[in-house]
Amino acid sequence: MRVAFLSMQQAFLDALYRHQGSLARLQEQVATGRKFARPGQDPVAATEALGLDAVLARNASYLRNGSQALSRLGLEEGALAGMGDVLQRVRELTVQAANGPLPAGDRAMIAAEVRELRAQLLSLANSQDGSGAYLFAGNATQSAPFLQSGGSVAYLGDQGQRLVQIGLDRFVADGDHGAGLLMQVPDGDGVFRVVAGAANTGTGLLGQRGVVDAAQYDGGTYSIVFTAPDAWEARDALGTPVATGAWVPGEAVRFRGLGITLSGQPATGDRFEVSPSSRQSVFAMLDDLVAALEAGATTPTARTALANDFADLLGGLDQALDHLLEARAGIGARMGAIESQEESLQAAGIDLQRTLSGLRDTDYAAALTRLQQELTTLEAAQQSFARTAGLSLFDYL
Repeated sequence: MRVAFLSMQQAFLDALYRHQGSLARLQEQVATGRKFARPGQDPVAATEALGLDAVLARNASYLRNGSQALSRLGLEEGALAGMGDVLQRVRELTVQAANGPLPAGDRAMIAAEVRELRAQLLSLANSQDGSGAYLFAGNATQSAPFLQSGGSVAYLGDQGQRLVQIGLDRFVADGDHGAGLLMQVPDGDGVFRVVAGAANTGTGLLGQRGVVDAAQYDGGTYSIVFTAPDAWEARDALGTPVATGAWVPGEAVRFRGLGITLSGQPATGDRFEVSPSSRQSVFAMLDDLVAALEAGATTPTARTALANDFADLLGGLDQALDHLLEARAGIGARMGAIESQEESLQAAGIDLQRTLSGLRDTDYAAALTRLQQELTTLEAAQQSFARTAGLSLFDYL
């Protein structure tokens, strides 16, 4: 009987300890809100939860990167919009100057305003973000990228582009370097450029021009030379004639896929140089405009030369404006990509948090129900053992 009682007592104590352990764990779950406090309590769920935590942390980093890139791109877009406004005003002034002879005082006033607009453009080109980093310096963000040196503007930044990771395998540039935006703008019409010869003595005025047959245009360098007031000859870079024709005022000179309209009256020996479009600085273009505005034009030949200069500058300004619009469109596309990625990450984050909560967070309704059951079972077991332990043979006599 003694052995049987000791065996029963040990079995009860083992069961009691199990219930107390289970009760303690349930109480801990209710108190902390977590199903397990140590990985050993549920190794499988703990391992899975650690993996989800790592993914959530990585996604949070992508979201921060995207937010910072959006802010920086928004500042860049605003600066480019300001540059566009500046160049649009310069274009209006150029059209005003080109539309008719102006008194010297009026030209001086326009030149003064262009200088102020140039200074405004330079200030916008050296824009900074909230941390003081320069927007258009490439990777060299701690130094101003544009510097007025003597009579010209130099670009001191690099031509790098910072890439920001916004997803597992997605990167986006958070800016554009100023060299590409302001120092490498196409001249002419973006394909080729026509310039009147500096030594021209006639009044040949350049008009519309363009590629009329892309299959024939070879991107070469040519000179249109007037061999007589009513005859022209196109020569290649070696001086070899490639086309000739009679000139009729207002009609296009056509050769090698190009069409170039001239009006006025060219003189024998006048030349018009045709070359592939090259890259130029917007600041140099504005300097040329100021020089043209300040140049005197008292003879028909000088006025024609000035008009041709204005026409060439208008073409360059149009290219600069288009160049900035293309850059702004690219910024808009990048901002859209970041916002789309943010939406995807946020949606994924909700799903991951839901899964993580199922693995780690306490289900209070179920936990409290089990806690009450454990308490009831433990109390009943304790009472039952107390009654059993108090029994003796005399209780049956």
